[in-house]
Amino acid sequence: MDAKVTKDMPHSGNGITVDPGSRAARLGDLGRRIPPPRIADVWLFPPLPQVEESSEFFLFTSILEDGGRALYSARMVPANGTPSHQVVVEHGRAPANRVPGLVAGLQRRLGQPAAVRHIPIEGDGARWEALLEQSREADASVDPAGQGR
Repeated sequence: MDAKVTKDMPHSGNGITVDPGSRAARLGDLGRRIPPPRIADVWLFPPLPQVEESSEFFLFTSILEDGGRALYSARMVPANGTPSHQVVVEHGRAPANRVPGLVAGLQRRLGQPAAVRHIPIEGDGARWEALLEQSREADASVDPAGQGR
């Protein structure tokens, strides 16, 4: 499940070009790879200061037929010093009740326990759309230099 985001600049639907590395564009890419009715949870991790060229990365789970979860990560892979495409990797499968412990263990290893944002989707299209809309609004409030408007 490792693939690139299109190199073309996506459009937000209102004629505005969207940065393919923006949260909204990246979540839109995930929604095209895994149907939102199968997405259970999304965790948004901030860029890690100890990792060179780090960008925000996501963990997310999909709902399996047996009720278990497949756990994925999505991160931007740089090319020539700039984020160029998103890589999505499946890391394994687990019962749904084991996933919070797996994520907590990752947070401890990264030293980022308070900064991670968890968004439960549970296959609900309205929740997924709300996350996309919040991400579009957050992206719009940040200028290209990363400074709030």
